Amino acid sequence: MHKHIIIGLAAALVVANGALAEEKSMKLSRNAKSGVDSRLAYSGRWDRNCNGLSVTVTITRQPANGTVSVMDADEVIAASTPASGSTGKCAGKTIKSKKIMYLSKPGFRGSDTVGYDSEGGGTIIHTTIAVTVQ
Repeated sequence: MHKHIIIGLAAALVVANGALAEEKSMKLSRNAKSGVDSRLAYSGRWDRNCNGLSVTVTITRQPANGTVSVMDADEVIAASTPASGSTGKCAGKTIKSKKIMYLSKPGFRGSDTVGYDSEGGGTIIHTTIAVTVQ
């Protein structure tokens, strides 16, 4: 059984298996070239010492006009991220993460949508990406 306690508009605490997990929701927009495998986002977690933590990505919304895939990747932590804000002393460090890739149907141009959940480091992030395919 899960209990949900709302904290603000975008976060909640979930009690699952006796552990607390912070829950966030994000909406992003990205551009992609038609018929070209394009990186939409990456999902990584790290501890206070900048060590990478395990993360699981689950696709929750398949795009109507293409395909989405999740791949292991080494990613450099940016100076700030949509989910974490400033990454402080961890900026520039490389960690194991997951990258989310999008490939449109051949010749498709227009709008598409991808959804995924990423879980790790005590946080679950529900992400929706509006993709503009050019």
